Amino acid sequence: MQGRHRVGALVALPQVLRDLGHDADAVLMRAGIDGSLLSNPENALTFIELGRLFQTCVDLTGCPHVGLLVGQRSATGALGLVGQLMRHAPTLGDAIRDLCANQVRYIQGAVAYLMVRDGTAYWGYTAYIPGVCAVEQINDGAVAIGVNIMRELAGVAPDDVLLCRPTPPDVGAYRRCLGVTPRFMAEQYAVVFPARLLASKVRGADGELRRRLERAVADYWAVQRPSFTDRVVRHLRARVLFAETSLESVAGDLLVEPRTLNRRLQAEGTRFRDLLNRARFDVARTLLAGTGMSVTELALALGYADTSAFTHAFQRWAGTSPSQWRQHLEAA
Repeated sequence: MQGRHRVGALVALPQVLRDLGHDADAVLMRAGIDGSLLSNPENALTFIELGRLFQTCVDLTGCPHVGLLVGQRSATGALGLVGQLMRHAPTLGDAIRDLCANQVRYIQGAVAYLMVRDGTAYWGYTAYIPGVCAVEQINDGAVAIGVNIMRELAGVAPDDVLLCRPTPPDVGAYRRCLGVTPRFMAEQYAVVFPARLLASKVRGADGELRRRLERAVADYWAVQRPSFTDRVVRHLRARVLFAETSLESVAGDLLVEPRTLNRRLQAEGTRFRDLLNRARFDVARTLLAGTGMSVTELALALGYADTSAFTHAFQRWAGTSPSQWRQHLEAA
């Protein structure tokens, strides 16, 4: 599985490379990407290609935050038809939910989500295709776009930004772009703000135009329609850290009965428990690589009753313990 990603915000990448003093066409060629691909935001590339592209950019420019610089130049304008729908949402919360609900129409392999806990909103993003390099560049860019969208639509900003990655050499670049110093080595990639801001009015929204856009978005697919398994995977990947992964809760959110969910997954050759285990394994590897959380903290974050149960599960998935997996990663 390589996923699919609409070019979107990547149309800004050639100019970012030129601003860094590099020949954009030469860099793209080294990454195996035809420069003309990035001239149209409706084009697409796989997540494997996207990761290779960002890794090549980092390697050749020496800039460790290329993804952040691309995201800094983008907002709803990079999101095409869905971005237009967001610009005419009644409130910021409606606009964010537009993105979360419709992102699947142009991206397969990442998920945007909105979770509210104790009066705090977490608007997060995570790419989850296995084997993608430079995934932190992809996620950095997405978070920067989220911050820009909040400013664009409602003139508000997050109180905090969470990044599930090691602290970079130039923290100042992140502070200048995001408006706050983010918390690195966090459990997720997310912008964090008081939930009351979700009720902020979107400036210049046109209700009649929105109704027409809703009809257009319903017919828009920049990538292949997802299977039912894909829908469950996206749902689980966004909610593992929030302990909302029961069969009943997932079925409810997908508007089907639990028995129907199981039956449809079986028809596609998989089971709910297998997908949940895969999501937990993906998140466990992300946290082992991007945070300093202990194995005990990871077990609790992923909903395990004790460290032993998590360690045994990870051993089954990876063939090695969480501690050994992290040591191998650090030594690489």
